[in-house]
Amino acid sequence: MVTDVNRGEHPTGTSLLICNDCLDYERRVLAQIADAVGHWHYEPRSIVPAIRYDRDRSDTGRGELDPSKINSIYDVQDVLTSWAEAFAEGVGIEQSGHVIDLLRSGLMWAAHNRGQSGWDDYRTEVRKLRHAARRFAALLPQRLAGPCPHCGAEPGALVQDWADENWQPRMGPRPEDAGLSDQVRCTGCDMTWRNRPHIDWVNRTTVGLLPDTHPERLVTLEDARAHVFRTHGIPSATWRKWLQRDHERAEAGIPRRLPECGYDERGAALYRLSDLDALVKRRTDDTRRGRKVEAAG
Repeated sequence: MVTDVNRGEHPTGTSLLICNDCLDYERRVLAQIADAVGHWHYEPRSIVPAIRYDRDRSDTGRGELDPSKINSIYDVQDVLTSWAEAFAEGVGIEQSGHVIDLLRSGLMWAAHNRGQSGWDDYRTEVRKLRHAARRFAALLPQRLAGPCPHCGAEPGALVQDWADENWQPRMGPRPEDAGLSDQVRCTGCDMTWRNRPHIDWVNRTTVGLLPDTHPERLVTLEDARAHVFRTHGIPSATWRKWLQRDHERAEAGIPRRLPECGYDERGAALYRLSDLDALVKRRTDDTRRGRKVEAAG
């Protein structure tokens, strides 16, 4: 039995170590790489020497491919050639012909000689090469900043597409059907929005409602000021003053109103939206003590 990305380890149903579905999938990955390369706009190979890859494989494979070293479509081709030569040598066939054809003809041998062929490393790398080929061919979605307002997926989940569902460049009879899609979609929940202005409006509206819809959510003071309570116009100095007075209150033995509830990946303190909202509402309350009220005309 072997594994694939979606199904995990499973019986093959025969004496072979790879089932027909998995073998077909590996062939499709190679075909998808070839298709992406076909959409790439030709550029002369650089005079700078290409990255050299170690083509001697031990029984443990050759290690994980570093995507940062794949800097051009030529690097994709070089790595594929490296694998093709190894497969051809293992199968005992002539190392000539198209690289994709050599790899396809060696898949069955590689799956049955996982140690010698570096099968697990191959399967990991070839998927990274597919992603890189699509990137160089400008087929990958364009990612947007900001989380999904529907499912809360992190920034990068919202995208606009350069390609259709079959990874072909978007084309059509109308100008709006070609090139970058106006539609914005979330790769997490599959929700869609008409265009960038639409998702921006939804984000602003949704973020502004967070104190009511998600009062326990944790945010930094900067995010609270710049995004959640942006329309309230509270200056940065006021937020700092609130925090300073809260620490003074703690030193005096009085329960805090803005306790830290953790820290983000940058080390910035996180606070509950409900605590921040209480201070904002108090400040904007026209009936609170000390609030200046303009005289009626």
